[in-house]
Amino acid sequence: MTRAASARDDEGFAVRLQAEAEGAGLRKGERTALRLRAAVCALLEAAPLSQLKVQDICAGAGISQGTFYLYFPDRDALLNAVLQDFVADVRRRMLDAARDSTGRAASLQATTLTYCRIFAANRGLMKILLNHYEDFPQARAIFQGMNRAWIETVVSSIRRRFGAGMPDEDEIVRRAYALGGMVDQYLANLLLARDERVAAVSPDLETVARTLAEIWRHGFGGQKPWD
Repeated sequence: MTRAASARDDEGFAVRLQAEAEGAGLRKGERTALRLRAAVCALLEAAPLSQLKVQDICAGAGISQGTFYLYFPDRDALLNAVLQDFVADVRRRMLDAARDSTGRAASLQATTLTYCRIFAANRGLMKILLNHYEDFPQARAIFQGMNRAWIETVVSSIRRRFGAGMPDEDEIVRRAYALGGMVDQYLANLLLARDERVAAVSPDLETVARTLAEIWRHGFGGQKPWD
């Protein structure tokens, strides 16, 4: 996907893809490819990966199975493309949230809230990325790539601020991975596992994001990149 549809963070990726497919200036083939991606996202919100079938994807996209194979050799090739597009979109939206914020603390809060909203609106896709299904091993590499890219963004930001006086980079990377894993685990408990106790103390995503951002900020306390 080369163009990202304008949408709110609380709209699912399927909505964004469908809106892009209905936009002006696209060739028929481009529209079909987008509809296939949108159909996958919508189906995964309603059913697990094990039930994702080519015939259902085609029905959701309004095309024949013969047409499907003109675009992708199999279901997993399409799913791989969807996840690659999705993580790229997540990164763009988080970077946009950071750029639109004033100050490091505000940037951290904004990016955390953006990620929380994206996670909540795309539970099917996030479940695949986090669970690393044995029958779809590509998800592991995609998720690791997304993490590496974001961690490098964090480290680069700190590097620019400190220059030659930057604190121990290995320590910063360790903390960033640990804190990122904390965010994913909390959201997985809240939005995927639907842990009742977590839900009871999580009245809305804004509250959750404030807590997670504050823990992230204090997690770097010894290195002081956010103070």
